[in-house]
Amino acid sequence: MRSHTRASHTRASHKRAPHKRAAFAAATALALALTTAACASDDTTEATGAPDQTNSAEATSVVTLDDGWAKATGTDMSGVFGTIRNPGDDDVHLTGVSGELGGRTELHETVPGGSGMMMQEKEDGFLVPAGGELILAPGGDHIMLMELDQPITTGQQITLTLEFSGGTQGGGTEQDVTVSARDFRGGEEEYVGGEHGGMDHGGMDEGGMDHGAMSHDG
Repeated sequence: MRSHTRASHTRASHKRAPHKRAAFAAATALALALTTAACASDDTTEATGAPDQTNSAEATSVVTLDDGWAKATGTDMSGVFGTIRNPGDDDVHLTGVSGELGGRTELHETVPGGSGMMMQEKEDGFLVPAGGELILAPGGDHIMLMELDQPITTGQQITLTLEFSGGTQGGGTEQDVTVSARDFRGGEEEYVGGEHGGMDHGGMDEGGMDHGAMSHDG
C-alpha cells in the first residue's frame, strides 16, 4: 500500500514539473522582453534628444535683422537700415545682399571727405562680431538698393537675402529677412570719387551730410 502511494506521488511530481518549467520559461521571457523594451526606450530618448539639442544650438546662432526698414521712394534707389545681431560664438561678415526688386545692391559706409562726411562702397563687407551687432542707419553704414525696376511704397514688405561668410559653418550662408518701407525725408551726401555723380537717389536726410551732386536714399 505504501509502495502504491509513493508511486502515485512520483507520478504527480512528474506531472507538476512541466508546469513549473513552463512558468519559469514564461517569467524569464517576460523579464527579457521588459529589459529589451527599457533599453530601446533609452536609445530612442538619446537618439531623439541629440537632434533637439543640435537644432536648439543652431537656432540660437542664427543672425537676425531687427527693426529693419527701407525708404519708400519713387526713384530707382533706396536705403535699407536696421540692426544685424549675431548671437553666435564666431564673427561673421556681411558680404552682400540680394532682393526681389531687381537691380543691384551695395554695402555703403560713411568716411571723412574733403567737404565733410562722404559715402562709399564697403567692398569687403561689414563685420558682425560674435555676440555683437552691426547698426545700419541713415548717415552711417547701410545697404543700398540701386537700379530698381519698380517704386517702393510706404508699408510695402520687401524680402532681402543677406549673404554672410564665416560663422560656425566656415563658408557662405544666406539669411532671408523682411523689411517694411517707410517715409523718410532728407538731404544729400557726396560720394568718394564721384562715381555716382548725377544720379538722383531720392533726397534723403542723413544727419545733415552733403551728397554733393547726387541725392542718395542711403
